[in-house]
Amino acid sequence: MNRPPDAGRIFRMLTRLLPEAFRRRHAEEMAALVEHRLSTSPGAWARARVRASAWMDVVRTAVGLHANRRMVGAATRAPWTTLRTQGGDVDGWTRDLGHAARRLVATPFFTLAGVTIVALGIGANATVFSVVDGLLFRPLPYTEPEALVSIYQDSDDGEPALSSFPAYRDMAGVEGLFDGVAAVSPTQVSLETDDGVVSLYAAYATASYFPVLGLTPARGRWFGAGHDVAGGPPAAVVSHRFWRESMGADPDAIGGILRLNGQSATVVGVAPEALDARGAVLTPDVWLSISATVVGGGFQVANLERRQDHWYDVKARLAPGVTVARAQAAMDGLAERLAADFPDLNRGRGITVFSLTDVRVHPQAQSPLVGGSVVLAGIAALVLLLACSNFGNLLLVRGLARSPELAVRRAMGASGGAVARLLLLESLLVSLVAGAVGIGLAVLGTGLLARIPLPTEAQGLLGSPVDSRVVAFSLGLSLLTGLVFGLAPALRAARADLADVLREQSRGSSSGRGVVLVRGALVVVQVAVSIVLVAGTGLLARSLGALAGLDPGFAVDRTAYVRTSLSQGGVPPEEYRVVLDELLAAAGALPGVSAAAAASRLPMQDGSSTTTLVEGYEPRSGTGAVELPLAAVSPGHPETLGLAVLEGRAFGPDDIVGGEGVVMVDEVAARRFWPNGGAVGGRVRRQADPDAWLRVVGVVSSVPVEELGEAPRPMLYFPASQYTPSTVYLVVRTGGDPASVVSALREIVPGVRGGLPVLGAGTLSGHLGDGLAAGRLGVRVLGAFSLLALLLASLGIYAVVSFGVARRTSELGIRAALGASRERLTRMVVREASVTVLVGVVVGMALTLLAAPALSGVLFGVAPRDPVVLAGTVAVMVGVAQVAAGVPARRAARVDPVVAFRVE
Repeated sequence: MNRPPDAGRIFRMLTRLLPEAFRRRHAEEMAALVEHRLSTSPGAWARARVRASAWMDVVRTAVGLHANRRMVGAATRAPWTTLRTQGGDVDGWTRDLGHAARRLVATPFFTLAGVTIVALGIGANATVFSVVDGLLFRPLPYTEPEALVSIYQDSDDGEPALSSFPAYRDMAGVEGLFDGVAAVSPTQVSLETDDGVVSLYAAYATASYFPVLGLTPARGRWFGAGHDVAGGPPAAVVSHRFWRESMGADPDAIGGILRLNGQSATVVGVAPEALDARGAVLTPDVWLSISATVVGGGFQVANLERRQDHWYDVKARLAPGVTVARAQAAMDGLAERLAADFPDLNRGRGITVFSLTDVRVHPQAQSPLVGGSVVLAGIAALVLLLACSNFGNLLLVRGLARSPELAVRRAMGASGGAVARLLLLESLLVSLVAGAVGIGLAVLGTGLLARIPLPTEAQGLLGSPVDSRVVAFSLGLSLLTGLVFGLAPALRAARADLADVLREQSRGSSSGRGVVLVRGALVVVQVAVSIVLVAGTGLLARSLGALAGLDPGFAVDRTAYVRTSLSQGGVPPEEYRVVLDELLAAAGALPGVSAAAAASRLPMQDGSSTTTLVEGYEPRSGTGAVELPLAAVSPGHPETLGLAVLEGRAFGPDDIVGGEGVVMVDEVAARRFWPNGGAVGGRVRRQADPDAWLRVVGVVSSVPVEELGEAPRPMLYFPASQYTPSTVYLVVRTGGDPASVVSALREIVPGVRGGLPVLGAGTLSGHLGDGLAAGRLGVRVLGAFSLLALLLASLGIYAVVSFGVARRTSELGIRAALGASRERLTRMVVREASVTVLVGVVVGMALTLLAAPALSGVLFGVAPRDPVVLAGTVAVMVGVAQVAAGVPARRAARVDPVVAFRVE
């Protein structure tokens, strides 16, 4: 066995030039390093060069250390002394901060890569936080909001719903419980301007509304007691936003007149600007007094005395010392009294009290709102995790590349704490700059979200502004990112030893096994998270495809519509039927129109419902009544929309006011309420009209009531001639392209009666597409996150493979010299990288299988663990990984053996 050469007498003599403290610690390790390099050097000439290089290194090191003897002495002190003199020095922190900034400027590629990666994660999370904070957590702009409660009358199904105005009066009459009770009812009105008619989001409110919330108008005043009486002077308070944008912030606006739905209302005040930050507080453009209910027409006025109409949201301020539990007990007692006094209308209806800080929106919307917010925040957190894992990889590589420099700093007397501090400051600087960029991305993101089309009353719901809370969140997240992911490389550098670093450099190694495992673990995290997001996107996309391919049950081809409001157009209720007949005649006379009908709502749309008693049917709730969606339709409605009349007949010209009260039902209602047949001839009535029984004259095919893919729901159809609706959809069937008649439909509305607003127009195929808009938005958002995840994961795989190839340059050169082909070397490198990817795929699939059932509530026609989606997800991830690993692998396979040996 050949004995490896030793370092030589000359080298050992030269080590005596080193300071004694340094020599005692490192001389033997340096000699061992030289011996290793000699043993791996081919030929006498190569060994001679190693010896000469080692001698020169010893001499240079000795000169440098003696020139810094003071620092060497500091290195031999007790560790606590070093930390005290270097770690606690403010000047030292300032000096290191400047040095860290200069190092980042000097390495622009690393700095730009780190800032970009982290900024994407911070920006996504800041955008989501802005939305979620505005919806659920941002302090409400009210005085002492913890004392505010919302009070809801339950529906017939036992769920919290809106209250009737007489019930509001009963709540306000309970003594010793509240400091004030208020009611507000959202609506839409048409404002007449010099440029035409504009639709506004409005709300009827009691004179107690602003006082209960603890608000004071920015200008003018709020309503007085005289405005709470129907028939009193109609008054309006405009929002600060509307006053600023539509009234030019005119100080003389107070006392001006607004023409709403053909009626006049006097502006008495301007709301405080704090309400303009919408979020969960959906600010109307204008509040109208109860005396202004005439703007909504005679039915809106009559609604003030009708216990069967539940249109009002009730808010109250608890009296001092009164708890929510005590208020609930009092409302339970009130519910019992109302059930006894008005059994036909209030039997089985409870009254529920919620703290406004706990339930900021309607209780039925709170749960999906919280659930959606949690999902959105979780997705953003996953993207941040991906970004941070890549940032951690960058920091590890940078720390390894600087190992010699940092080890020399240690040898020159710098403490481990000082070295760690330097790296940690660089990490924090990068993350803070990324946080600032992320805030800018959040501003762009919230601006884009604000442009997403939403119903009028929900406009701006997703566009919560980037305020100080979002900025604080972003900077805090940036600091946490820099600290957590900069700590590991900083601690490793703090423990680095010069001899160990030199030994690793001589072996062609740039890290230990622990670092390799950490970098591999980070890639596993990236692949696993990518699997989860891609699988989620695939499931939603397949669900959306199943919905899009579903037969909606009504004609979507060659059908167009226009929407108007008779009440907003100032049409008196007694003229509704005349104007409706004129609109139908004008629509039917358009060229290319084969059929025309009117309806109060379209399929797949939220609308009115009525509490209904079905003769011979007793619901499980025991209230005797069921809440059923309804539509008022004209003759020809089934034909125009392509609905089949399954039994009996559709409405005809004989179904008029004063004639027999009739109704049609859909096939779901027929099966549920008349399971043994006999729906035609059956009787139903509204709960509030005990003597007004209606005879079922026909059964029509069912359509989705509110959304495509919903569970089948029963529905009632009333003849428009007997129950003329205020809101009217004119629907026409054409022989050609329906889009060609949309503009003509728009023109006939004001042509029939000047002042009638056009609130919307389009084709039913477009309406169907609008029903899928939310699903498409979800797929796009999750798809964008998935693409970002795949990009970050591919960067992580690329970096790890490139890092591994750099460490194995000499090995690959030797394999090439021994005859290994480039294809074989490429496959070898990719195969080794595939092990890490495979672990990530397994972990990601396990997480996906665990999380997939949570999506079951939003999926249609696809199983949460759909094998096609899961297999496709794995295929996509493996393909991306092969490309990301293949690029550096092919580059490594082209290494020249001679160059590889020279590098060694």
